[in-house]
Amino acid sequence: MNRLPLYQAVLLGTSLISAAAVAQENNTFDPQTLETIVVSANRIEQPITETIASVSVITAEDIQRSQVSSAKAAINLLPGVNFTSSGARGQAAAMYTRGTESDHTLVLLNGIRIGTPSAAGTRLELIPIDQIERIEFVRGPRSALYGSDAIGGIVQIFTKQPTGDATGSVAVTLGDQGTQKIAGNISKQYSDTGSILLSVSSDQDDGIDVKDDAETDKDGYRNLSANITVNQQLSEQFDLTLQAAKWQGNSEFDTSYGGNESDFENELYSAQVSYTGERFESSVTTAFVRDDNLTYGNGISRKNGSRYVTERTQINWLNSFFINNSTLSAGIDYLDDDLGDSSENYSETSRETKAAFIGLLHQGERYQVEASGRYTDDEQFGDNSTFSLGYAYQFEPLTVALSYGTAYKAPTFDDLYYPSQWGYQGNPDLEPEESHTAEITFSGNKQNRWEVSLYKTEIDNLIEINDTWSTMVNTAEAEIEGADASYQISYGNWNHKLSYQYVYAIDANSKKQLRFRPKDTVKWQIQYAKNNWSGGSELLWEGKRYTTLDNSASLPAFTTVNLFAQYQITPEWLLGARVENLFDKVYQTNPGYNTQDRLVTASARYSF
Repeated sequence: MNRLPLYQAVLLGTSLISAAAVAQENNTFDPQTLETIVVSANRIEQPITETIASVSVITAEDIQRSQVSSAKAAINLLPGVNFTSSGARGQAAAMYTRGTESDHTLVLLNGIRIGTPSAAGTRLELIPIDQIERIEFVRGPRSALYGSDAIGGIVQIFTKQPTGDATGSVAVTLGDQGTQKIAGNISKQYSDTGSILLSVSSDQDDGIDVKDDAETDKDGYRNLSANITVNQQLSEQFDLTLQAAKWQGNSEFDTSYGGNESDFENELYSAQVSYTGERFESSVTTAFVRDDNLTYGNGISRKNGSRYVTERTQINWLNSFFINNSTLSAGIDYLDDDLGDSSENYSETSRETKAAFIGLLHQGERYQVEASGRYTDDEQFGDNSTFSLGYAYQFEPLTVALSYGTAYKAPTFDDLYYPSQWGYQGNPDLEPEESHTAEITFSGNKQNRWEVSLYKTEIDNLIEINDTWSTMVNTAEAEIEGADASYQISYGNWNHKLSYQYVYAIDANSKKQLRFRPKDTVKWQIQYAKNNWSGGSELLWEGKRYTTLDNSASLPAFTTVNLFAQYQITPEWLLGARVENLFDKVYQTNPGYNTQDRLVTASARYSF
C-alpha cells in the first residue's frame, strides 16, 4: 500500500507527455533553454544545454512565484536530492545528493565556501531567501575542479547584484505559528562606473515542538541579516566587486543532552578583481568567513555555554583562455581553517589546504568534450589528486553524455577531534573518503526539456556515525546505484515539472542500505499563470528510509502537498500566499523529530 502514491504520480506524469503532443498554444512558461547560462559545472559560463553534468537552476522569479521560505525548501523540489530534518523551519537539516552523505555536497555563496569545517553540512536555512538571485545545483562529482566535499554535487547560491537603475523593494510576510518576516533592498548608482546594493531582512517564528520527548515547548527561530554589495568598474576591462554579509539570530531545539538553544553570528567578507578580454579572462578572489555559534539552555547558562567559532580564509585565482571552440581554465585555491577561538578543547584547531586545477572544454559541431584535474596538498592528510572526463554527442533530437569522475572528502574537525562530551567523541584515526562515479545521461531540449541519468558511485572509507551515536567510523566501502529522471512541459498557461529518483545505497560488506536515503522519490510541480494571476502546487512523495546501520528500524513513506498563489495588483504591488503541508500530514525524516505541520502564510511586496 505504501507504494501506491508512487504509481499514481508516475501515471499522472505520463499524461503530461500526451498533452505535449497536442498543445500548440504559446507557452507562458519556458523550459530552461539555450539562453539559461550556468557557471558552476565547470567554473566558466556555459549554456545549460551544453553542460555534460546534470544541472538545475532556481531563479529569483521561481522563488517569488512559489513563495518558498528558504533555500532548503527550494532545493528540495529538484531531482536527485533528499533532506533529513531535525524539526521545521530554521532547524538543522542534512542534505543527501544522489545517496551520498550529508556533507558530500559542496555549498558555495558567490563562489565562496560557506560551510563550517568543524561540523558536517551547511545550514542552508540561514541564508535569507529574499537575497537570492539564483541557485545552481550540479549533480555528480566535481572535486576535480573544487576539491574536498564535492562527491555528490555542488549547490552554488548567487545573491542579488547592484543594477544600473535606482530600484528596490519591501516585502512583508505574516502567517501561522508567529511567522513574521520583513525584507527590503535598494540598489543605485553612486557614480558613472559604480553601483551599490543594500539588502536587509528580519525573519522569525514561534516554531513547533520539534522532538517527541518530555520537553513540550515550541522551538522558535530568529534571523536578522544584512548584505552590502559594491560593483566598481575600474576600466574597460577591469572590475572590482566587494561584499559584506552578516546573519545573526537564535534557534531553539530539543535534545536529550547538552543545550537546547543556539545563538549564531555568521559573517562573510569578500573582494574580487576581474579582467575580461577578448580571448582571456582572469579573476582573483579573497574571502573571510566566520561562524560563531553559542549553545546553551537546558540548565546551562549562556555564560557557561559551548562556543564554536570557525574562521575560513580563502584565496582563489581563476584564469580562462578561449581558443576557437575550446576553453582552457586553470587556477589555484588556498584555504585556511581555524577553530582556535572555540571554547571546546579540540586537540587540533587549524588546517591549511593548497590546490591547483586545470580544465579543458571543447565544443564540436555535434559533440562536446571535457576533462579536468586537480592536485591538492592537505596539511593533515597529504597529497590528493582527482580528475573527471566527459563526452557528449547530439543525435537529433537526443543527446547522450558519458562521464567518469573521482572525488574526495576530508573528515571534519568534529569527526576527528571533538572532545569527549555527552557520550560522543571524535575519532582521530579516520581516513578521508574517496569516490569514483560513472554516469550516462540521455536528454532532449526541443519543445520540452527532459533528462534521464543513470549512475554508479563507489565510496571508500565512507564516514558515518555508529549506531550508538558515540563516534564516527569509516565504512569499508559504500556502493550507490541510482537514476534521476526529470521532465518539464509547458503548454498554454500551464507548466509541469515532474521528476523521479531512484537511489540504492548500500554498505558493500553488509549489503545493508545506508541510513536516511529513501529508495524512491517523486516530485511534481504544477504552475498556472494568466494575466495578473499565478498559482500552483507541489507534490512530494518519499519512500521508506532506514534509520539504523543494520536496517532494523525505518521510517514510513509519506506524501506532502503544498499550494501557492500570487496576484499582481499594480506594477508596484504584489500579493502572495502559500500553504505548506496542505493536508497536515504527520511524518518524520529523522526518528523522534517532528516536521512542519500545516503552515499558512501571506505576503505583500512593494517594488520601486
